[in-house]
Amino acid sequence: MEPLSFEFVTVEEARLILDGAVPTHGKPDWTGQRQPESAEAKALTANALKWLAVLPPQARPLELCRSYPRIGNQLAALWADPAALTAYLADLLIDKRGGRQGFPDGIALELSRLQEHLLRTMEP
Repeated sequence: MEPLSFEFVTVEEARLILDGAVPTHGKPDWTGQRQPESAEAKALTANALKWLAVLPPQARPLELCRSYPRIGNQLAALWADPAALTAYLADLLIDKRGGRQGFPDGIALELSRLQEHLLRTMEP
């Protein structure tokens, strides 16, 4: 007996399919799901700058913070909570939704180094 194959869909997509609409297999449009871009998303906060300064040079994600300040701000905000930070870093490094482009190599390397630093400095 072969396993059933399935595909994750939203409730709206399921309704359309049940109503007879032909499903389209293109790239999903996430623009409606994203929150509006805030001022904090466009520049590093003072907290994030302080966080970068206390990190050892080899663990500083400078290119990430230049290209994606929103993520740098979030990492700085989560730094005091190792469990939440570990989960957030894992979400950044591992594609759970499928088909995502991912970060450029240099930024992915910075995230990996930051994760290594976090794992080394966390209390057992």
